[in-house]
Formats: sequence, structure tokens, C-alpha cells
Amino acid sequence: MNKRDSFESVLGRCCSRRSFLKLSALGVGSMAAFGITGCAQGFSSSNSSDVADASASEPSASKTEITFKDQNDNDVTVSVPCERMVVLQHHSLDMLCQLGAQSSIVGIVDSWKKNLGDYMTDVFPGIENLPMPGGLQEWNVEQIAALNPDVVIAAAQAPKDAIEQVKNLGIPVVVVTLRGEGKQAEAQNPRLANADAAYTEGCEWAIKRLGTLSGKEDTAEEIWDFCLDSRSVVDNAVGDIEDDERVKVAVLANGIAYGNDKYVGCQLLRSGAVNAAALAGVQGNTDYNAELVATWNPDAIITQDRYPDDYETITTDSQYAELNAVKDG
Repeated sequence: MNKRDSFESVLGRCCSRRSFLKLSALGVGSMAAFGITGCAQGFSSSNSSDVADASASEPSASKTEITFKDQNDNDVTVSVPCERMVVLQHHSLDMLCQLGAQSSIVGIVDSWKKNLGDYMTDVFPGIENLPMPGGLQEWNVEQIAALNPDVVIAAAQAPKDAIEQVKNLGIPVVVVTLRGEGKQAEAQNPRLANADAAYTEGCEWAIKRLGTLSGKEDTAEEIWDFCLDSRSVVDNAVGDIEDDERVKVAVLANGIAYGNDKYVGCQLLRSGAVNAAALAGVQGNTDYNAELVATWNPDAIITQDRYPDDYETITTDSQYAELNAVKDG
């Protein structure tokens, strides 16, 4: 078995061989949220609407005030469990649905469909009808306040002035980055001392903190245990691979290539590959074109199904035709 076949066999445990060989999505965004290379949908056998209905029927618990630092090093005090949550960070929205906390969500990030995918309508029936008072970088403070939330979940790149306005209204704001090592100078281009450890710590913090906020602590513990078990399956299957035996993989999405200190690089290393962009010295994200990707000449390319134009361009544009990933794919 050559190095490409070995890499594909491991990925095949997480997605279909067809989806990998045809350069389609591994669901990078969702898996990044959970910090695993296994399939998150394998965790729960219950129907998502059943989970939501069960959550809605649970009696309100007495509230407890807690204080903690969020992932941007901000001090937060909030009463839990939160019954009304405005979630303006897509990975947190995904995680809260995994937790079965759909009934607590009263407002969502406006880019949820683009950044997560149509599957959210299956795991969260009625999501299309929820108010969308902001995005990752722009908020409507009046609309947020009108929803009377117990807490707002924010992305690292959320607008500082709007965060302060919301806080001044007495509404707690929790920034979720899915990374350890604290606040970064550039939210989308972190510089990490140990990326694998930072993302492992950050993902664990996020799922457990969201579990506490939503009153789903036990489910959060189960999900994290599942994540670690899934990692073990992959780690055992991959074993030790010499650097020169690793498949060079480029991760391309929406005109962006993911480079060093991005979570996808950690995923690739765990699955027996290596990030071609990181090898070329790309830090964080960078715009890409055919000429740049040709200098990396990756053995494989991963795109995401939420950005079908990338797949179409890479597989049909003659500028990409001589890449190993396209010729051998």
C-alpha cells in the first residue's frame, strides 16, 4: 500500500472514498468544531427533533451564577442554564445542536447556511425562521437586545464596539474561538506554540462551556469522550509515518487556502498527511490561485461542499489539470 492509498484508507473511515477521491468535502468546519477526525454524526442515535422536543419539555432548573474567562481572555459572569441564547458564531451553533439545546436558541448568525451547510435544517427544524441579528463581524445591537437573551455567543472577529454596547445593556457575551493559548493578534491567522494542543484544549473548553451554558453538561462530557475515542481509532490506524511518506494535501475553500496553525493542519497530520500550504510557509489563511497551488503541487486537494465553485473550478479548469491531485484523482 502506497502513502496515498494509506491516507485514503484512514479518511475512508470518516467519509466515503468517492467524496475524497473527487475532492469533495470532509466537513472541515464541523469537524474542527469538535476537534476530531471521526464523524460527529455517529455520536447520537436520537432524532434531532426528538432531542429538541425533549429539551423543551424539561422543567426550568434553578439558576446558578458562574464567572469564567472566555477564549479571548474576557471575564464573563452569567447565570446558568441560559434559556435564551443568541448564537453569532457558527461552530457554537453546530455544537449546541449536537448538545440538543436547540430550544434555547432564539437568534443565530446570519451566515449559518453558508458556513455550516443545508444539513442544519435537518438537525434544527425551523432554523430558517429564527431572527438573524448579526454575523461574525457585524452586529445589530438593537435587534440583539430585542431578543432579550441571557447570553450572546460571539466569534473572535466580532465587532468590539458592539460587544461593549451589548455588555452595557447587562447582557453577557462569550467569545468562542475553539483554540487555547488565549487571544490572538489576528483572529483568523493565529500563531500558536503548539497547534494540536491548543485546538484540543480549545475544542474541549468550547463543548463543555456550551454544555454548562445550556444546561447540557452530561451530554457535553459524552461528546468529548466520543471525540477522544474517535481520535484513538484514527491514531491507531495511522501509526507512525515518516515525514517524507506523508501525502501532501492542500485544503482550499471559498478562494482561501489554509496554512500553518490552522486546525485542518492538525487533522491532516493525524490522518497521515501534511498540509502543503504550511510546508510552503503559508501562515494562517491566504488567497489562492492555480499558479500558487501549482508551486505546492499537492498529492490531494480537499474542498468543502458548502463551496461547490471551488470543486468545479479545480476539477474542470485547465490551469489545474497538471496537478498531481487532479491527474491522480
